[in-house]
Amino acid sequence: MVKSSSSKEYLFSSPPKYTFLPSSFFLYGGLLLFLVLAAYLYFFSKPAVFILLIGGCLVLSLLLAHRNQYIISGKQQFNSFLESSWNPIHITDGNGVILYVNPAFLQWSGLNRSSVLGQNIFDRMNLLSHTGKKESSWSSIKAILVSGTVWTGEAEFVREDGRYAIAEIFLSPIMDSGGTLSECIALYNDVSERKELTRKMTDTQQQYRGIVESSLDGIMVVQKEQLVYVNPSAVSMFGYASVQELQALKFLATVAPPSRAFLTMAPEGRAVGEEVLRSYELRGLTKQGKIIDLEVNAHVIIWNDHPAVQASFRTITERKMLERERKMLEREQTLWIWEQETLSDIDRKLIGVLEINKIFTAIMQQTINLTRAHFSGVLLFDESCKHIQWSLMCGNTLQHSAEPFPPVDALCDILKSEEPFIVQNLSTEKRDSLAQLPLVGEEKLVSTMWLPLIVEGKHKGMLCVGYRQHHDFVGREMRLLTSLAEKHSIAMLNAQLYNDLLQREKELEILSDAHVRAQEDERRRIAREIHDGLGQMLTAIKFNLEILEDVIAAGKDDHERIDDMKNLLDGVMKEAREISYNLMPSVLEDFGLAPALQLLSEQFSNHTHVKIQFQNHGGTNRFDPNLELGLYRIAQESLNNISKHAEATEVNLQIIHHHNGIRLVIEDNGKGMPAQPSPMRATGKGGMGLPGMRERASSIGGELTIDSTPNHGTLITVEVPIIESNTHE
Repeated sequence: MVKSSSSKEYLFSSPPKYTFLPSSFFLYGGLLLFLVLAAYLYFFSKPAVFILLIGGCLVLSLLLAHRNQYIISGKQQFNSFLESSWNPIHITDGNGVILYVNPAFLQWSGLNRSSVLGQNIFDRMNLLSHTGKKESSWSSIKAILVSGTVWTGEAEFVREDGRYAIAEIFLSPIMDSGGTLSECIALYNDVSERKELTRKMTDTQQQYRGIVESSLDGIMVVQKEQLVYVNPSAVSMFGYASVQELQALKFLATVAPPSRAFLTMAPEGRAVGEEVLRSYELRGLTKQGKIIDLEVNAHVIIWNDHPAVQASFRTITERKMLERERKMLEREQTLWIWEQETLSDIDRKLIGVLEINKIFTAIMQQTINLTRAHFSGVLLFDESCKHIQWSLMCGNTLQHSAEPFPPVDALCDILKSEEPFIVQNLSTEKRDSLAQLPLVGEEKLVSTMWLPLIVEGKHKGMLCVGYRQHHDFVGREMRLLTSLAEKHSIAMLNAQLYNDLLQREKELEILSDAHVRAQEDERRRIAREIHDGLGQMLTAIKFNLEILEDVIAAGKDDHERIDDMKNLLDGVMKEAREISYNLMPSVLEDFGLAPALQLLSEQFSNHTHVKIQFQNHGGTNRFDPNLELGLYRIAQESLNNISKHAEATEVNLQIIHHHNGIRLVIEDNGKGMPAQPSPMRATGKGGMGLPGMRERASSIGGELTIDSTPNHGTLITVEVPIIESNTHE
């Protein structure tokens, strides 16, 4: 066998053994004999025999040429098979050294041809069925190949990228004419995916078995009405001692007689996976003869290569009992839900409504709805409990006076006890003074319940609930009325707190205005001192430095240091001017709000490189200085927040004058604000922050609104009434 220089062609050195033509030895020998005889006859002048011998030579030459052509064709076919085969193939010599690899092997292994040729066949693989060294692997396999037997086995091959592949190897021996192993053809079949699939299937089966064995549901496999598998839960469910004891029974032995006639577990005529039963309820029979309620789900499976039915059982005896109890409790539960919804509605009103009369009216109406009472009313006491009056009432049939009247002893006793008081029948009650109260006798109330209203330890009044016929107050009604009385007390407390809050807000507003004025005065003072004091001193320093530069004879390095000092002074002076301007912009005082906002927009764009568009709609009228200053500060803080947090590329700043007032609009295309901004961001990290902006807007009689959605920008609007002023210096 020879190998071409390009390693793309591998040819046998002898023709295939299945040829039907004579061997090359006889053909060449016969041709030589004919040529010798023809020469002999030619010299002895026998032309006829000479011509005959020449013809025989021609025939032998044709046969020899035909045989060579046949050999070449067979070699080409074999080479084509090797090159185009989808299976990776090696050809080795008798010692296992690789002489040829086909393209399929190179693609499968990721190796190149030069790194493979000349290597031992087992250099990059480990035989899975052989535990010896690689050197002894070929020796043991060669003993099999020498006998002419094909060797097969599995090996773990290391690819060029370091990944492992498992392949089946078929080693076919090629023997020479002397019966010696001259070459070997190695064919690989990659079985990595098959091995992995087999492993996964095994793992899945083990996991499935583990799930079935540990399942709380009873699981059975029924085949030809016989139990061929049961899990431990099924054994426990039906009261048997072991799996073998339960499997010895037929399936119907576990079903109560009334359910047997309607149950079928035959898989015939059904596809694998098809449902036989779904959430089917039946009655099972335990070993002890006890009947249990079961819910069954069953479907067709393959068990030992034959159709079967897998059924899962779940005990629902307790569920059945709970269903009966649930039906008994449904009415009470529905009533409880309605009560809770009503109480929740009252709670929402307590939160959203601050007018005490509206809250009392809503609570009393719900009191009548919940208890089906005929009347509900609120008595309010003054601080000294010297006078009492009906504040509100619901369910009354007559119009009654709201004039105050002195409390009777019975009411004072109820208040002192701080406990609800029930009068089953006012006509027979010893405390008949309650019947003499205004409105009680007129409304013909018979059974009443009186509940004190206590706010912060003080008696504020009483809730009265009444019926016009005899009524026994049950525990549910007492709990509801006690809760409603507490809500009346909460409403009164909220009203008191709201009034206190309004008073505090007025005081806070006055303090806030004073604080803002003091802050602005301090800013003016600091701005003046920076401009007139620090600015003048910096200017004088720079002037003296220039004089000093002209006077002294300095070298190049000294001049550079002086220039650096002058540049540093210029920067400090510029920073001082900006600080002074930001503290109190002179443009705002001299020219008004619109020019100041225009200059602020230009400075913001220069510093942040954010495109900003300023628009002034409605003229150039001057307004109250406090209004102009407040709007300017809000715009200044908004732009500051945009530069720090918004990540915006465009900002739109507008001042709009209309007949009802003035509107400031700041809109950006940034990332927006979160639904609940962090406290650090809400306060602006030392700046005014959102609360400060709202306070500014409130101090000038306006309202600030913020409309922001994450990733959709922010819109800030300030709406204030116009306060025109001509008092500008």
